Amino acid sequence: MKNKVRTIAAAALALICGSGIAMAQYLGPSLTTTSPKASAPASAMHIPATEAAILPGDSLAIATYGVPELTTTATSASGGLRVNADGTVVLPYLGTVKLAGMTPSQASLYLDKELKADGILVDPQVTVEIAASPEEGITVVGEVMRPQPVPVYGAQLRLLDVISACGGFTPFASHTISVHRRGDPQTITVNLGVDPKTTNASNIPLVAGDTVVVPRVGNAYVVGDVWKPEAVPLSNNGPITVVQAISMSGGLRYGAALSKAMIIRTTPDQKRVEIIFDLKKVMHGKEQDIALMSNDILFIPTNAFKAAISSGTAPQSAIYAAAISLGYVAP
Repeated sequence: MKNKVRTIAAAALALICGSGIAMAQYLGPSLTTTSPKASAPASAMHIPATEAAILPGDSLAIATYGVPELTTTATSASGGLRVNADGTVVLPYLGTVKLAGMTPSQASLYLDKELKADGILVDPQVTVEIAASPEEGITVVGEVMRPQPVPVYGAQLRLLDVISACGGFTPFASHTISVHRRGDPQTITVNLGVDPKTTNASNIPLVAGDTVVVPRVGNAYVVGDVWKPEAVPLSNNGPITVVQAISMSGGLRYGAALSKAMIIRTTPDQKRVEIIFDLKKVMHGKEQDIALMSNDILFIPTNAFKAAISSGTAPQSAIYAAAISLGYVAP
């Protein structure tokens, strides 16, 4: 009986609104069937082969051929030779020497020269490496499980390496990532995509001092005559459309005005535009579904007559006219 009443109500609504004003249609951005592809600037795939300078706080691995006293490795109990706050280290035979500011190659040549000049070794062969540099790590912030600096130990790190070191992404992480490189005013924008086979196209190498920012994925907001008005997170795997967003919000209530659905969108210049469309045509495949954008507000208004039918306060004459048109009663 309830379905019959609602059918009659729908017919009554058609009789009352059949001569209404036509609404302008706007389909918004085309609904793509392809997922975002992995991409990164070509220049970000190649970084200059520059040698990092020694800084206070670094741990050094120093190897001197034939002289164990002048050899310290990163695997020793001390974890390497720590550079003091003033940039100096204390070495056997040489005493206090300042190495901060030099590259490891420069430090190797400097120690060779000092050992030979002091008559300690005839042909010294010293190798200096930065074993650990806590002051020169890669900082990761935003939507990762453990935002933290990732130390650089000399090996080349790539974007996915540091994301993994931070425990991976949170469920709300965007796959469009920004990398800020010290001394470079241009932000590097990387799209990781969703296909594991194409990750090499976005897994860029990183250098000490980089800051990786993983933003939160955008939301669209569904309000009005739906069962669960809420913020719907936009997916990285593809577009979230109007129909999908309504389904995620529990579906439409009986009183929804389908022909007057509206998207309120904020443009890049911070202006708001209203996109009015016929949701019934979209749901029946007569018009293309609309891909929602970040911060869109999808508003489903309430049809006053449907609401009156649902509450039992609709005019009896309108219901009677609808019943006649459907053949439920004789005129």
